[in-house]
Amino acid sequence: MSETQLAEGEARTDEESNRLEDLRAQVDLLRTENERLRTEYSRARQASYRRTSLGLGAVGVAAVLGGALFPAVRDVLFVLGAIGLFGAVLTRYLTPERFVAAETGERIYAAQAETLGDLTGQLGLEETSVYVPVDGTPTSRLFIPQHAEYTIPDEESLDRPLVVGAQSDERGASFLPTGSTLFREFERSLTGSLGSTPPIVVDQVGDALVEDFELARTVDSSVDSDDGRATLVLSEAVYADAEAPDNPLGSLLAVALGESLSAPVRLETTRTEEGLVVTCRWGPEEAVDGSGLE
Repeated sequence: MSETQLAEGEARTDEESNRLEDLRAQVDLLRTENERLRTEYSRARQASYRRTSLGLGAVGVAAVLGGALFPAVRDVLFVLGAIGLFGAVLTRYLTPERFVAAETGERIYAAQAETLGDLTGQLGLEETSVYVPVDGTPTSRLFIPQHAEYTIPDEESLDRPLVVGAQSDERGASFLPTGSTLFREFERSLTGSLGSTPPIVVDQVGDALVEDFELARTVDSSVDSDDGRATLVLSEAVYADAEAPDNPLGSLLAVALGESLSAPVRLETTRTEEGLVVTCRWGPEEAVDGSGLE
């Protein structure tokens, strides 16, 4: 190899090294900027809560002082003052100390979904997700059958990850669904009790996903109780992977419907231009109690 070729090779190596160093520097800069933006976002959210608290406190103090100066409306102003001060205290002490980015939750769920998908694939299970209500806590189990024609196992069998029933159509795997833990927070967010009919439950879950949990931008729902089907179309969903098993948004709907109906619910998720489509199906009352879904 000539000296010229050697020199050109060294020059290319130096150029690649410099380019690699530049890329590393850019990555470090982006990482630092990302951390700074997250910190600023958290501070901005906390500052917003504090300003709200101060505003409520100011209104409460002004109302109390007004009650002292104007005896004719003292009772009304004192009530308003008490409400303002109480709201200020609640807002101040219930302000979250930390905010978790949506991307962080997505990455954590992605690892779980990949593990679950690999496990069910290695076991040769069907791509069928059935959410079965059970007694106690958690209130539901995710049953993935081994065969297309299946029967729901009893609760004792569902307590174990590997379900080996006496009959071949009862075999499969049982997991704790992501919607089961989310369901507890969902129940706390309700102003009343869980609905007793599918249309009410679907509306409650849709409102919670958008308004309370902020896991989607908008929601459109449809329910056909006679056909045993409920559908949510969620735009800009946080967990938008329709192919991942046990999607948290669909899982919550399936768990809530199963709890309300006291019946197994089958979940299907697809992706369209409108967003994530979550569809839950349940069978007739005489066919859902331990005899599978038709």
